[in-house]
Amino acid sequence: MLELVLIKLGGSLITDKNQPYTARLETMQKLVEEISLLSKQNPSLKLIFGNGAGSFGHQSAHKYNTINGIFCDADKLGFCLVHQDVLDLNILLAKCFLQAGLPVVSLPPLTMAVTQDKKLLKADFSIIENSLQAGLIPLVFGDVVLDKIIGGTILSTDTLLAELAKYFHIQRNYQVKLINVGNYPGVYDQNMQVIPHITPANYSQIKAVIGKSDSIDVTGGMTQKVEEFLAISGLGIDCWIIDGNISGNLIKAVLGQPTLGTLIRAF
Repeated sequence: MLELVLIKLGGSLITDKNQPYTARLETMQKLVEEISLLSKQNPSLKLIFGNGAGSFGHQSAHKYNTINGIFCDADKLGFCLVHQDVLDLNILLAKCFLQAGLPVVSLPPLTMAVTQDKKLLKADFSIIENSLQAGLIPLVFGDVVLDKIIGGTILSTDTLLAELAKYFHIQRNYQVKLINVGNYPGVYDQNMQVIPHITPANYSQIKAVIGKSDSIDVTGGMTQKVEEFLAISGLGIDCWIIDGNISGNLIKAVLGQPTLGTLIRAF
């Protein structure tokens, strides 16, 4: 069975979420160096990356309330500004990959997904599949998408990667792993201790203590991440939430070695 690893580089990690439009280029470069090393050691490994919007997309999305629809000229402009902001950050990240010699191709979700009242209605992932088959590394991101009911909304990176994980696991029979790489050691409990494992059995007890984002985050923060990952864990997809600041942590997670962070799985 082919193995596929989907990796989210979180907005809190690759940008300063408290400084509008501020990328952490040095952090991006360190992560890409790790990924480059991983790719050289495991040339057959299939990878898909997604990046969060951080201090780029969330600012304009909050200002224009884009997640709740486009109903007037100001909303239309806001929709396009959010798209441009998330593109700007994605391009910075793509350049880091390319400078490291990794064949990354940016693929805007706006061109492949449609929602209906904020819920994903349909998605055409053939461009991602074809890119993988050509030996390229697809790079997606949280983006605005057109909506059949409210005109437009935002499809978060977490939701998109969860949908991709389901698609490649169910439709294409890949063994899939999903890794969220953030600016935090994992999912915290009420005592600010990392919860090592989250399953459907223990989630009801810990749901109330999972922290919300300290910065502007229009797409739901940690609780939504955990719930989306729990939903797909039932398919046999392991999901990790790990700290991207720890050198080598990402490589360990990809290779299935003991990793500092939170593992979300069905049991």
